[in-house]
Formats: sequence, C-alpha cells, structure tokens
Amino acid sequence: MDISALSSAGTSYLVATLDEVQLRDFGSSTPLATLAAPVNSSVVELTDSDCYVGSQAADDTVSTIYRFDAENGERQAETEIQGNISRLTTVGDLLVCSTVEESTEYEGYANRIIVLDRTSLNEKWRNTVGNSAYPSGVCRLNDTLHIGFANFFAGFAVADGTIQYRAPLNVGYPVTYQGDLVADVDRELRRLDPGTLEYEWSVGSEVAGRPVIVGENVIVPTTDGLLCASVRDGQQRWSRTLENDSGFTPELLVYQGGLLWYGTAVEELYGLVPTSGETAFSMSADLTFIAATNSGVVINSGYRTLELRAASVE
Repeated sequence: MDISALSSAGTSYLVATLDEVQLRDFGSSTPLATLAAPVNSSVVELTDSDCYVGSQAADDTVSTIYRFDAENGERQAETEIQGNISRLTTVGDLLVCSTVEESTEYEGYANRIIVLDRTSLNEKWRNTVGNSAYPSGVCRLNDTLHIGFANFFAGFAVADGTIQYRAPLNVGYPVTYQGDLVADVDRELRRLDPGTLEYEWSVGSEVAGRPVIVGENVIVPTTDGLLCASVRDGQQRWSRTLENDSGFTPELLVYQGGLLWYGTAVEELYGLVPTSGETAFSMSADLTFIAATNSGVVINSGYRTLELRAASVE
C-alpha cells in the first residue's frame, strides 16, 4: 500500500492509501472501519473520538473535509472549502485547516487559514496570508493560534482570526511548554516569549524539524541527525550525526515506548535513548510517514505499513 497520509491517537491510527482510508487498531489484523471517503484523500487527522479526512477535487479548486465517528466509522459531517488542502490540525474544540491556491493578489499564491468547529464543521473564521510557503506547524497558547509558514511566523486570534503578529522568522513547527513557545527558528532551536517573540535561549545551527519534548529535554531533527537540549535553559545535552549527507526529514521524529524513533533521509530508522542519544536499534526503512500510538509505532517502508514495538526491535 502506497500511503498518502497517516495520523494516530490512543491505540488507533488512520491511514490513507491510493485505494482507501482505514481506521486500524494497533496489533489487530482487521481494520476497525473502512471510511466512506474519496480515494484522493491526502490529509487525515485522528483524535480519540473523531476521524477527519480531507480530499481534493480533480481540478484542485475545491477540497472536501469529512468527519467520521472513531468508534463505528460512520460519517457525521462534511463541508467544502476553496483551495488545495494541505493540513488539518485539531486544537481544542477547533479544526484548523490550511489551504494554498493561486492568486493574483498575493504574489502568485494565497495561504488561507480556515478554522472550523470540529463537531459541525461549520466555519468560524478565515484569514489569508499571501505567501508561497505552505503552513507547517500550528499550536495554541492562550487566545492565539501560532502558525509557522517556513519563511515567516504568524499569530491569529482564536476568536475571529485577526492577525496578532507577522514576524520575519523562519519557523516551521512551534510547540508549547509552560506558557512559552519552543520552535525551530532560523535553523536554531529557541524558546520564545509568546508576547514579544524574543528568545530566552537559542541552541544549534542546523535545526530542521519539529521539536519533541520528553521530560525536561527537547529533541529536534537537524540537517544530519538529532540535537537534544534542556527545555528549561537550552543547555545542549547531546547531538548525533546519523547521515553522511545533509537530509531533510522534519516530521519523522516521535517518542514512544521510552525511545526516540527517527527516520532519516538515507532510508534508516533509528531508536535512540532520549537521555543519551545512544542507539538502541536501527533498521533499513524508506519512510515518508511515522506515527506513535499508545501501543507502538506505525511506519510505512516502501509499499508496506509496519507496526513496531520497542521490545520487538531491541
């Protein structure tokens, strides 16, 4: 199966292929449900209660979002939005949708952030940012949605979508920690004050991916491996070079079962000890997706979907 999208929650995961969209329970050979969604479903998001599927029309001008019940797979709601859907993210009671479409107004492209009620899929607000970069990571802190667009950083009011700031910072994946933001910023890992965007600490020089916080440490992909630092003061704990040539796998890092699971651009999957960066295992795997469930990790390698547990690969 050639996977086009993967998401996880609890012990389950949602996987889209070129043929179907399935809800599966980790360790079970039988799908929990095959969702009645178009096969061109390139975006999925799974929560404990809902499955969200985004599909595109043939002409890329209209996308459709579906909500399914995560217990029985029945369709609960759907809505159409303009543009080519690129990402779905649940944030509290909101579903944050990002689209990109051609526009004569905004330097050739328009990024639209569309916020929906996650139950009814009714639109709450939308805002447009002209830029060719796709939005990557989104998080909520207090009354602001913070969204990284790779070549700038923007904050939107949760209530009505008013832009709170637009900063010339190259940010990909902001996450929250004790009232602050931790993010990859201008190829460094930084802890930011959300009010001023000034950084409390900065570490690294080739940071290129989504930070993962494990206890008091934060681990982030770099162009050739991983970097670990104290999330409190930014002191570097360890770094690992895992690739001979610079790669770019910003979303292939998860934490599960006491290990960091990381897929490199040179088709290798590593399991690392979070406190030291030591290798617990490695295996060949041509990854494009990885997701952590409560029971184990799901990856795709070539045309196969694999379920892995730390104990089974040590």
